[in-house]
Amino acid sequence: MAILDVIQYHDESGQNLATRIGPSTVNMGSMLIVHESQAAVFYRDGKALDTFGPGRVVLSTQNIPLLGAIMRIPFGGNTPFPVEVVFLNMADMLDLKWGTKEPVTFRDSEFGMIDLRAFGKFSLKIRDPKLLVGTVVGQKSVYRVTELEEWLRDVIVQQFTDAIGEKMTTMLDLAKNYNEIATMLKSKVAMDFERYGVEITAFILGAITPPPDVQEAIRTKQKLGILGPSMAQYQQKAAADAMLEAAKNPSGMAGMGVGLGAGMMMPQMMAANMQAPQQQPQQAAATATEPCPKCKAPVAKGAKFCAQCGASTSTLCVACKEPLPSPTAKFCASCGKPQTASCPKCNAVLASGAKFCAGCGSPV
Repeated sequence: MAILDVIQYHDESGQNLATRIGPSTVNMGSMLIVHESQAAVFYRDGKALDTFGPGRVVLSTQNIPLLGAIMRIPFGGNTPFPVEVVFLNMADMLDLKWGTKEPVTFRDSEFGMIDLRAFGKFSLKIRDPKLLVGTVVGQKSVYRVTELEEWLRDVIVQQFTDAIGEKMTTMLDLAKNYNEIATMLKSKVAMDFERYGVEITAFILGAITPPPDVQEAIRTKQKLGILGPSMAQYQQKAAADAMLEAAKNPSGMAGMGVGLGAGMMMPQMMAANMQAPQQQPQQAAATATEPCPKCKAPVAKGAKFCAQCGASTSTLCVACKEPLPSPTAKFCASCGKPQTASCPKCNAVLASGAKFCAGCGSPV
């Protein structure tokens, strides 16, 4: 094995979190070069002796005091000895992503049990190189940023579940609490990261989203809130949506007819729906009533009864089912006699428009 005079490592990809060099044979007086944004953990016989930051280090008992205690120093201290050096990337690792792999179920005060997804970004840096190598990197020759990102993502999702369970009452209030939830989540995650020698430098909560069916229900509720919380309006909207859906999915000539009919009827339906609330009071005011001749229940005003027998079969009273004649009937449907007026005193036939009886002279 060749004896190294210089130990150094340069990661052009920037994707390696930790890289192990060795075991390599070196002499006292060999040089260790640590580049900017790097740290190097020096190992001898599997034991971490020291951690070095950027710069040049000449291997000696002065720079690494533990060397003198664990190795023999004959021949003026130039005896070759094996070492390992783990170079670590100390730069901020930005644009790391996290998110829920599967929806997480929560109890919502507005929608009951709902499933939520969440995603965002975070950044971190190594805080304690020796602790990270001992707890995470282990004996791997190369440990990449993506490996740590994947593992920490699960840690974040677990803490997200706890944080949202503490904070959320209804998902309708989540938007205004994003910053507070992100701060809480960052604090929870930071404690887990520190156990492995990693510091979280930034945390972003991108969005918390419900499944598509819940999103559609929220949009429908918003529309109904504008129109007014009326079941009739909801049914009208549902019918309109159904016709529009039929228009989008034609099937032969029948489908074309449905689509065309829906397109033509939509403006009329909307106009009728808007006018209906205004017309109802006017119609109610215009409709007058008078008592039924038999049970005195209110019936439509203007109905005429047979002057001879007082009966008709055109309509029925809703209370007693007494036949009510039509205002336009010319003959009685019961006795067949013409519907001419008679004097209430002498029953003489009155001429059309008469104000006095021609038989007895009584006013009518």
